[in-house]
Amino acid sequence: MKNTGWIKNLTALALASAFSFGANATFMTATSTGGFIYKDAGEFTDVNGNAIENPVDGQIYDGVRWGGNGAYSSLILESFSVDIDALDTNYMISSLTHNNFRISADFDWLTEADIAGSIDFSSANSGGIAAGFGNSFVVDDFSSTATSDFDIEFTETFNRANPADCSAVDEDGIDGGDKHTFTTGCDDYFDYSIDNPDPLPDVMPFAVPFYIDGKHYALTIFTSFDADGSTVISQDRVWTEEETSTTVYTFARLTEVPEPSMIALFGLGLLGLGFSKRKANK
Repeated sequence: MKNTGWIKNLTALALASAFSFGANATFMTATSTGGFIYKDAGEFTDVNGNAIENPVDGQIYDGVRWGGNGAYSSLILESFSVDIDALDTNYMISSLTHNNFRISADFDWLTEADIAGSIDFSSANSGGIAAGFGNSFVVDDFSSTATSDFDIEFTETFNRANPADCSAVDEDGIDGGDKHTFTTGCDDYFDYSIDNPDPLPDVMPFAVPFYIDGKHYALTIFTSFDADGSTVISQDRVWTEEETSTTVYTFARLTEVPEPSMIALFGLGLLGLGFSKRKANK
């Protein structure tokens, strides 16, 4: 019973620690910035889709569209700055909208676009990005910038009267996988990838270790078709139907990581409880 009581006290201590951060405290502010880098193909736009005259080589713009005679497809990127003040909560940091409408084959189609993007972290608290999960060494404090480069390749398909006549294409962009079932004639798609600095993985979703005011956290970055982040996109190829608009949202979610020493203490407590039970059974 003594061991059981000790574990209950330890559990209470852990719960108190988890809520010791002020109820209205802001862990950090995450600011997403980015846009489309000018290339020869496509007509670049602002976030409202208005065409920009004489775009500058290398300049970043909110959007790009292609087509003509009043019929266009387009991509629009919106970036946001959010205060992350609650754990286990989804915060939208960007949205990418593909307005996918039928255009004439007489015009150039955009088949590839580059997006340059970054996420800046700032906070009144001490700490920043840690060397690893559960690691107290800060490699980039809150005055630094963590940058992720996104590469997006678009494929516009020629329409067919019967979707069954569309050419078979891998659903997720990985050779040998399931083939996509076309619902319009034909669905379009774009592939995206991410180039993170080491040691972060080059896949979505991914998590960034943080050490803030003496506590360990993980900030997970993921994408979703839902504006509340209720589902996670788990493939690198995103399909869009004709004559509609599809938005992919990017979210950040902060979770507290248990202290390594706390995990060890729980383990010792459970071992002690098991040892006590064995003695009682003799």
